[in-house]
Parts: sequence; structure tokens; C-alpha cells
Amino acid sequence: MNIKNTIKILCLSLMIYSHCKAEDIASGWIGFAGNYDMAYRKTQFFEDNHNVGVGLWDNRIELWLPPHTSSEHGLAWGPYFRMAGIASTSNEAWENGWLALPGVGFQIYPFSYTGFNDTGKELQKIFGPLRLIFEYNWLHYWGSENSWRPDHQIRTGAEYWRAQNVNDIKEYWWAELWSGVYYVTANEFDPKYDTTNFGFATRTGLRIPKNEEQPAIISMFTPYLALESAVNKNQAYYWDNRLMIGGGIRFTPTLDFIPHNSKQWLNRFIIYAEYDYIAAYYRDHPPSSVPNYDVRVGINFSLGDWFPDYYKN
Repeated sequence: MNIKNTIKILCLSLMIYSHCKAEDIASGWIGFAGNYDMAYRKTQFFEDNHNVGVGLWDNRIELWLPPHTSSEHGLAWGPYFRMAGIASTSNEAWENGWLALPGVGFQIYPFSYTGFNDTGKELQKIFGPLRLIFEYNWLHYWGSENSWRPDHQIRTGAEYWRAQNVNDIKEYWWAELWSGVYYVTANEFDPKYDTTNFGFATRTGLRIPKNEEQPAIISMFTPYLALESAVNKNQAYYWDNRLMIGGGIRFTPTLDFIPHNSKQWLNRFIIYAEYDYIAAYYRDHPPSSVPNYDVRVGINFSLGDWFPDYYKN
């Protein structure tokens, strides 16, 4: 298997999305969410001149239970079906496999409740994207030599995602923020991983806002800074316990050409070039042969409501 599978999965995702009944999506019963990244990565913080092409995909088909957020006392909650994986031009197991084939789970956005009073509505503006999950994933790492690896995983915890003005070229500032805490029972080599992981990632940048005196394409290029941090209890797992800083430049075209009622189809699209550096390890340090930098050039985009902004209701 190789990165061509990423293209196949993307085509499959588009086909699945196109077959979701428009009336079911509009009524609030059915949701589809997909996030995709395809990039060249120089080291992957693994080895010098790793020079790998990597594709990642994560799809959810969601069933929203009543009462829906369109009602007076609604809530965003319900089961979902997940398909996620990673493929690359290398032969490393952790870069080639299904991370959910499939996965099934249950999710709830506790601050999506539409019956809050004025104080609660203020809290919604801050905590609306908070998502609680319980998930069971079937894993499959490709190749007969990987048959010994774990084949299932339980993942439960909470995550928070908010993106602001990413493709809005009329705004001078944009930001993306993700934070999560998960209990995970298995990773790619340990069926008894049984670890709680804390993670944080943010990217933020500036642009020259679009105006009538300059070409719009100028506003589509934006420099940015990146910060990521992860930590858990495993002293020897240096890749799980580190602080990364970086920066780069993005091309973020406007999505205004998409009809307003179709924004749920493509709601985020970026082309990026980024340099990242490991500023600190919280636990053990890696061998000296492990590089502390990476160069990434790629495309990232989202379909559907990956993290719905229910707090806006």
C-alpha cells in the first residue's frame, strides 16, 4: 500500500458525501465530516533525509439524535461511524495503516444545548466546540510482517477545536486551536499502551486584508507561527513528550465562490510550507541520530462540519 490509497479514500469520501441525502443533512439527522492532509515531509522527526510523502484522512458519518440543535432545548449528540488512516511512500508501519477500519463511537457537545440562559450563552461562545467522545477502533497495519501489531483500540476523552478566519481574506488575522486529552488502550506496537495523552496545537498568522486597491491574491498569502505540545506518563516515549515550535507560509484562497448553502461541502482549504523544530523533550531524550527538525510542504482541507460551530445557534 502507498500514498495512492489516500487519493482513493478521498474519492470514496466524496462519493459517500454525495450520497448522503440532502434533506437528512438539512434536517439535522445526518452529518458528514472529513479532514485530509497530503504532504512531503523531510525527516518526520525520525531520520535525516526520510523524504517521504504522507497522506492522512479521517472521516465520520454522524447520526444526530433528537432533540436537535434547531429546537428550543436541543443538543448535539449521537453515535458515529469513523474511517481513518495514514499512507506514505515509506515502509514504516506507523506511516502505513488503517487507524479506524472502521471505528464506532458516541459523541456529545455539552455546550451545544440551546436552552441556556444568558450566562450559559456566554459560556457557549467559549466552550461551544468542546467535544466528548467514546470510541472503539479496529486497527490494521499493512503487510504480513505487521500481523503481530494491535488490531483494536479504545479511545475516550475530550477535544476542542476552533478555526477563525482561515479562508476569510478580508480579515487581517487568523488562528487555529486544537487541544485534547484522551485515554488510549493501544498504539501501533503495544496492545497494553493504556495511557492518557495530553495534546495542544495552534497555528496563527497575519495577512494584508483584501481591499479594492490591491489584487485579492496578495491577501491569500499569509505567514504564520506554529506551536505543538504533547505529554504522557511514558518516560521512554520521547515522541509522545515534546514541545515543537515552527512557522511557515500559507496560501489560503477565498471560499466565497462556494454558495452559502454549500459551505458544508468544503469549509477549509490551505496549501502550506512549514519548518518545525523540537524545542524541548519533557521526558527521555532521543538518540543523537534522531533529527530535531522537519520541513513540510502540503495541502490540508476539510469537508463537512468537522467540528460543528453549534455555539453559534
